[in-house]
Amino acid sequence: MTSLPAAPLRVALVGAGPVGTAVALLLRARDHQIVSVSSRTSSSAEAAARRLDAPACTLGEIPAVDLVLIGVPHAAVADVAAELPGMDAVVVHFAGSAGIQPLAAAPFARARCALHPVQACPDVDTAVARLPGSAWGVTCSEGAREWAHVLIEQDLYGVPLDVAEDDRVLWHAAAVTTSNGIAALMALGEEMLASIGVEAPSRVLGPIAAGTVANAGRAERAALALTGPVVRREIEVVRQHAGAVAARSPHLLNGYVHTINTIVAAALLSGRIGPEDQEALQDALQTG
Repeated sequence: MTSLPAAPLRVALVGAGPVGTAVALLLRARDHQIVSVSSRTSSSAEAAARRLDAPACTLGEIPAVDLVLIGVPHAAVADVAAELPGMDAVVVHFAGSAGIQPLAAAPFARARCALHPVQACPDVDTAVARLPGSAWGVTCSEGAREWAHVLIEQDLYGVPLDVAEDDRVLWHAAAVTTSNGIAALMALGEEMLASIGVEAPSRVLGPIAAGTVANAGRAERAALALTGPVVRREIEVVRQHAGAVAARSPHLLNGYVHTINTIVAAALLSGRIGPEDQEALQDALQTG
């Protein structure tokens, strides 16, 4: 088995997105050396290079390194890997739904790793703050698993979880459903409040959303943190809600009904309600 590089690592960053740049910053803080930054545009490469105190270059100009970080969107990973100059390096990407297959074209790679952080990272500063403590989905070529776990645990302060190549898409789907689903549900609630003249509805719903996420995080399963009329089997309240949405915000009714049905399904699967309650709640949604 080929030995893998030991710290301190010489690192090249390809793609100046939030996750890749944040990982490079965290590695730099652990005394690894960022030796080059490449990106689709020279302006983004130069901006990241200034922050990382490293030279900007093209893909073809990347010097010999121990680790290449590919921080580009999923669709571009394979193309970038194919354009890397030949070097005996570990090549890593951060795309959630892809395993190591897109890295197959990376010439002479010592090892290939797909490392996906389960975290919402809208910008570099937020990513630097949030990545420590986050879970990482780890898929590696043979012999690289332990090396990747050490990198995540000791240098990125994360929690590595092994994910099979064939399971990456569902892994990513779970993360996207949770992250964007929370934001979408809050947006639905904001529209309801806006329809009755509430200004800055995010200030009303932000605290309850944060409290709900905290409750779910502490529970053994998120469904056990459900509260409200569904798990209290308050059929008439659900009927009134559906009627109010239909009367005051009819364009939001479809989203409301789908959301309540999702809550009902979670409550049923976790044993919080029974099949007869599910039927009654679904009838209430139709007659509201």
